[in-house]
Amino acid sequence: MCDAKKGSRAAALLLYGEYPMIQDILREIKRQSLHVYQVAVYTEQGLETVQVQDAGSCQPIYSITKVFVNTCIGMLADVKSIRLDDNLLPYLQPYIRQDYPDVWNAVTIRQALAHRMGLDDGIFDIDRDDPRAYPTQDYLAYILQYPPKFQPGTHRKYTDCAHYLLSLLLETVTGKPADEYICKNLLLPLQCPPTAWTRCPDNHTIGATGAYMRAEDVAKLGWLYVNQGRYAGRQILSPAWVQQMERERFDVYPIKNTSFFVKNGIYGQSLLYSRERRIAIAWTGHESDEKIQAFQRLCACI
Repeated sequence: MCDAKKGSRAAALLLYGEYPMIQDILREIKRQSLHVYQVAVYTEQGLETVQVQDAGSCQPIYSITKVFVNTCIGMLADVKSIRLDDNLLPYLQPYIRQDYPDVWNAVTIRQALAHRMGLDDGIFDIDRDDPRAYPTQDYLAYILQYPPKFQPGTHRKYTDCAHYLLSLLLETVTGKPADEYICKNLLLPLQCPPTAWTRCPDNHTIGATGAYMRAEDVAKLGWLYVNQGRYAGRQILSPAWVQQMERERFDVYPIKNTSFFVKNGIYGQSLLYSRERRIAIAWTGHESDEKIQAFQRLCACI
């Protein structure tokens, strides 16, 4: 953690955030010596970003990537290009090169969004796995060789599989790689600068992780949800989808006894927003999940 006595720019920014909320957050980061790189807070006063530590502004956001994918799935649902209760696998047929267990045909888009595909193991943990150990470079074939153990829709198991499949769905329906669609149809309206995205050996967007962004880009997504899908005077996403994301826990989860919803990425990446408080908060860094979850609750109570 930078120390103000060293006179660094990061230390100065740490102490002199403009808005009261960000000042409170920065003081707590300093007090706990949290390894946070960048913090962004979006309120009615505007957007403020503070570089807390000397690190690149564009950082991996890991599983927060899923919320960007889900948002674009919602955009397709809003215009009736897909229905959530459609079976997922028919959309992926252009990419399927081998037979797979028939139970996969029962999995719906809704179940993938809710991590209720029926899997009993967190296969395809792309942030922790060594992909060189996979038996094939065809990630879709690798996933489909593991049939759901439970009836789809009955058991929840968080896994990166779902969003790799959902990214392929975006590609099939839009005719563009998922990251290109997300950048043009979501990030551009959110006035975000260029971002980087990870693709698989077959050149498909990973989707479950792998986006590299600034904290303020993530905060803008939170602000979109604060405002029921509206940003800078434009209705990007329907209020109905925002409510469905929250109601069905499509990768945004309530912080108990607060008005905040949250999405985590490994190593402490965070997105928090509250419609009641009219605020979205995001940060990047490299910290333990336990420390960050406690810090999230503290931020929700400031």
